[in-house]
Amino acid sequence: MSWKDIVGHESQIKYLIHAWQTNRLGQAYFFHGPDGVGKRTLAIEFGKALLCQSNSTFEACGVCASCKLVEAENHPDLQTNACPKDVHEFPRELMKEICEGFFLKASRGGAKVLVIDDCDLLNEESGNIFLKSLEEPPPHSIIFLIGTSVERQLETILSRCQKLAFHGLNQSEIAKVFAINQIEGGFDLNKITSACGGSVSQAIMLTNPEFSQVEDSFFAEIVMPIPDPVKLVKMIMDFIEGAGKETSGQRVRARWLVHGTLSWLRGQIIFKSNTDDLKPRHRFQLLETVSIEKVLAMLEVCFQAEYQIQRRVQLSLTIQWWVDGLIWADSLTDLDSHVGAL
Repeated sequence: MSWKDIVGHESQIKYLIHAWQTNRLGQAYFFHGPDGVGKRTLAIEFGKALLCQSNSTFEACGVCASCKLVEAENHPDLQTNACPKDVHEFPRELMKEICEGFFLKASRGGAKVLVIDDCDLLNEESGNIFLKSLEEPPPHSIIFLIGTSVERQLETILSRCQKLAFHGLNQSEIAKVFAINQIEGGFDLNKITSACGGSVSQAIMLTNPEFSQVEDSFFAEIVMPIPDPVKLVKMIMDFIEGAGKETSGQRVRARWLVHGTLSWLRGQIIFKSNTDDLKPRHRFQLLETVSIEKVLAMLEVCFQAEYQIQRRVQLSLTIQWWVDGLIWADSLTDLDSHVGAL
């Protein structure tokens, strides 16, 4: 990989290269923005360029021994660290171990690079341990901290870092990533872009054919004369929990299914509004007896469910409410009171 392979962050790359060219590199940078958009990738590529043995234009050659070690994730002078997946706060002992390793002399006689992901999970104790590394870093070293937002960081740490904001990728940028990685298939790129929140890793995940199969099963049940809410909730939760323990991945799956339902319901409105000759056809059409008012109410339920997902309300509660809302949409006369219960 090189700078050219990183999509969507041209201004951030230019900023860092200019800082290097003018000898104005900071000792620590905080990269903040949505999960999965390339912040960690850029930090590692920057470290790779710093450590490259053939570097004259601040672009890693990719062939020297140092570059090969970075690509193999085995370079002794480039540490990449993250919070263990089974804990919700950065452990004190792990941070102590990271800092001790960072202060060891560079094994290859050059720079030292430290990348710490999941900085949103730093607590007061682990943050204070790390603070010394920021205040008195080893010579010829650089630190990259990675998180989702400035607001979730300790002020003592933020004040010692240069902050660089990252954005989610748009549809054309995600399409470019797919082309570079030769990802092809019959997926709906517009739908994937809407659901992934600009995250490359989540966009790639959403190309899995399993997702369309789950959606078909969901629509097949929701159009039944009497949908089974227990069956629907279990189906959705099994799908969501298939993302693993990481709540960010679970939320992406939930948002993807809600977005798919929104698109389907909009199609129902077109179906009911057009003349017979112009009506679009879909595998799962709502019963003719379902009023357009109910379809509009179901749309509102989806909008509210999406809002709850963004607010990080407990997913099991949100999904239960969403399913009940879709089934009984024409009975929800006071939607705000139902949402408030979440």
